[in-house]
Amino acid sequence: MIKEEEKDTSTDQNRRILSIDVFKGLTILLMVFLNTFHPYDDVPAWSKHAGEYGLTYVDLVAPFFVFMLALNMKISYRRRAEKFGKKRVVLRFVRRFLIFIAIGLLLTIYIDYDGFYFRWGTLQVLGFSGLMVLPLLELKPFVKLTFAIVFMVLHQLILLTPASVIIYDSVEGGLLAVLSWGSMMILSSFLSEGLEKGKEHVKHYFLYGGLICLLIGIGTGFFLGVSRSYISLPYILISVGIASMLYYLLSFIFEEWKTNYNFVKNEKIFSVVGKNAFIFYLIHMLIAFTIYSIFPFDTPSIILFPLAIVHTAFIWLLAYFMNKLEIYIVI
Repeated sequence: MIKEEEKDTSTDQNRRILSIDVFKGLTILLMVFLNTFHPYDDVPAWSKHAGEYGLTYVDLVAPFFVFMLALNMKISYRRRAEKFGKKRVVLRFVRRFLIFIAIGLLLTIYIDYDGFYFRWGTLQVLGFSGLMVLPLLELKPFVKLTFAIVFMVLHQLILLTPASVIIYDSVEGGLLAVLSWGSMMILSSFLSEGLEKGKEHVKHYFLYGGLICLLIGIGTGFFLGVSRSYISLPYILISVGIASMLYYLLSFIFEEWKTNYNFVKNEKIFSVVGKNAFIFYLIHMLIAFTIYSIFPFDTPSIILFPLAIVHTAFIWLLAYFMNKLEIYIVI
């Protein structure tokens, strides 16, 4: 069993989609840079999350994580199911998402004199969202889209109740926001059908589908509000739309151009990080918590920004050498 899994992992490395690794690496490095200084006071508003309503580029990082997880999920599921069988692959994905949730709970645990408390966080969001999309992987694309729309609408209806206050006050919306993040993952999974259907469908799904999501999100935002804090319907559509169109651009560059340009084919800036995305997420969290404990929250930005650059450079150097040594950690 161990040998089969190792062989499967090696094969996956040889069949990786460069544009997905680039997207993952770009997202991880952006997150590392932002998380270095996001809790500090002396940071420009444009490099912080928007308030109750609004949108900054910082608000797109979590949706990018959801999108990149959905991107490779269907392809990975199909490849492994063909080799090991569906039951074994489903159990593997369930285990993986439960590990996400467990590690997330450990990383966000809060301890004081009265005891300890488990809090919500990004890994819990990814884990629950993955579990929500898993039963839908083999369904028709329009069925996925239907589920995404239903969950988005249900969450938006919850925002009309007093529960919206709980969602607003919770990290990533808490348990009550599972429907919103789940709908984001399912919608991303629907758009990722473009990868399964071949090159001619990539533009239809990622470019046109992403543009439609963006336009509907902007339109509904005028009366529903674009809110990262509430994870509102317009926020879901806008963030998924931007992620989808960005991925189309990366796909065009790193899948189309690489046949003619060696420098594209041999890209080693973002893809080396993307190949070990999860482990670098964990490493950066440990470094970030160390920084928070050393530097007071009134530290000036003239110190914070260089610190963020050093933190990001360290993660990239680690990624570069791990890739050079062909060390890939798969969960």
